[in-house]
Amino acid sequence: MTYDVTAVRAHFPSLATGTAYFDGPGGTQTPNTVGDAIRAAIVGPLSNRGTVTVAERNAENSVISAREAIAA
Repeated sequence: MTYDVTAVRAHFPSLATGTAYFDGPGGTQTPNTVGDAIRAAIVGPLSNRGTVTVAERNAENSVISAREAIAA
């Protein structure tokens, strides 16, 4: 089996500079999928967790989805 390093690097825009930083998990090399997920969560209606309003449901779904992803 081969490992396509170029394809993997393409998911990390910060690596286009040619430098990788190994300074911790704070987001130095953030993949596009993570940035897209964060953007989707914060540009729409978002509130405290709950089920009454769209903003509450969005917050609730974000937490539930994150927990499911971590569990997987």
